[in-house]
Formats: sequence, C-alpha cells, structure tokens
Amino acid sequence: MTEFLTNYIVTYGYLAIFCIVLLQELGMPGLPNELVLLYFGYLSRQAGLSYPIVICIAVIGDILGSFILYLLFYYGKNLLASIKPRWLRLPVQRISSLKKKIISRNGRNIFIAKLTPFVRSYLPVVAGILQVQHLVYGRIILCAAIIWSGGWVTAGWLLFF
Repeated sequence: MTEFLTNYIVTYGYLAIFCIVLLQELGMPGLPNELVLLYFGYLSRQAGLSYPIVICIAVIGDILGSFILYLLFYYGKNLLASIKPRWLRLPVQRISSLKKKIISRNGRNIFIAKLTPFVRSYLPVVAGILQVQHLVYGRIILCAAIIWSGGWVTAGWLLFF
C-alpha cells in the first residue's frame, strides 16, 4: 500500500500534495493531518521531491483550505441563520461577548486554536460565524500554517533519515 501511495505522489508530484492538504483542511475525513505531513516530509527526502517546494505547497494548501472554509461560513452565516430550526435558540449576547474577547486579544486565541490538534479543524467555521475580519484571520492563518505544516513536513524530513 505504501509503495502504491509513494508512486502516486511521485507520479503526480506537488499537485497531489497540494490537493491532499487542501482537502484535509476543508474537512475531508481520512488520515490525521500530522501523519500525512510527516509522510510528505519523508517523501521529500526519499523520493527526490524538493524539500522547500514541499513545505511551500503544504503551507499554501493549508492556508487556502482554511480560508475557503472560513469564507463559506463568513458569507453563509445569514443563510445558516435562515434555515435553522425554530426551536434552536442562538445566544446572541454570548456570541457577541465571545467575538469581543477574541478581538480584544488581537487574535491570540485564534492562533493558539489553530496550533491545537482537533480544534484546528473547527476554527475556520467558528471564525467565519463570529465574523472575524479577513485581514486578522489571514495574518493568523499564515503564521499558524507556516509553523504547523512546515513543522510537520520538517519533522518527517528529519526523522526518517
């Protein structure tokens, strides 16, 4: 199985890496993101893929996937509110206080959440619904993607000598 996957990624190269990371950030079920990124780091050493390009592709896929999901919920908030059941009450005051808390801390909470496994998958949804500003969210996601994706690919590159 690993030989098949290795041949697939080597054949389709960086496009396969980009698509896999993008789909994982969009919420595709499958292998954990950490394992996949470790494997890409391993492949960059063993299969002749360029290590800096693999990191760049993984970071770009991470950013793009997170931002697409964020924008879907940012602009789809009104649609979600219109189709919610009548019996479901939204705590508007609680949501407003949560948004103020996130903004007052300059996005530090978003950054920490994006670096936390399991929580990082739901962050774009929450940030979109809370209407976090695009620039603030983009800046945070850029830094977190470099640390998260770049770190896991580097770990895979270093660990499997």
